[in-house]
Amino acid sequence: MDYQSGGRGCFNCGDASHQARDCPKKGTPTCYNCGGQGHVSRECTAAPKEKTCYRCGQGGHISRDCTSAGSGDSYTPSGGYSGGGGASSQECYKCGQVGHIARNCSQGYSSGGYGSGAGGYGGGYGGNRQQTCYSCGGFGHMARDCTQGQKCYNCGEVGHVSRDCPTEVKGERVCYKCKQPGHVQAACPN
Repeated sequence: MDYQSGGRGCFNCGDASHQARDCPKKGTPTCYNCGGQGHVSRECTAAPKEKTCYRCGQGGHISRDCTSAGSGDSYTPSGGYSGGGGASSQECYKCGQVGHIARNCSQGYSSGGYGSGAGGYGGGYGGNRQQTCYSCGGFGHMARDCTQGQKCYNCGEVGHVSRDCPTEVKGERVCYKCKQPGHVQAACPN
């Protein structure tokens, strides 16, 4: 399989035609510092080479210490390149604004915290979608802010969880959707 996505290629041997998971030299480490086989950079006896910033491409610092506004392509921690802008074009998952990321957001958690913006916990794209609580099943809040108590996934009642459900002890499964015994939500006729 040819690896042609424009990424950095194999982190094991350095070959741009494949990724590390498909490396034919798997098990034989390649040093990032000297390029030699059989050891990794932390064990390398050669003088450390100058680090290069993935954001601006300059030597002497790494991307987390970069002061450049990042007008070119920037390398992302997920292993790919994001076109133009570096951190200045990133969208905040907390407030939805462009120019910063969630951990640097000054908006606080009053706007819903993670989950109210694109890609956040519990929200995904479509930040206008109402939040769903995983504890009580209600809308408009998340489990960490729930005042209702936990809702049983078996019978749908609040005040206990499914492992402590009195209905489960009787051997009955109660539908979470229609609250009728004898079937589960996936098989609900209603």
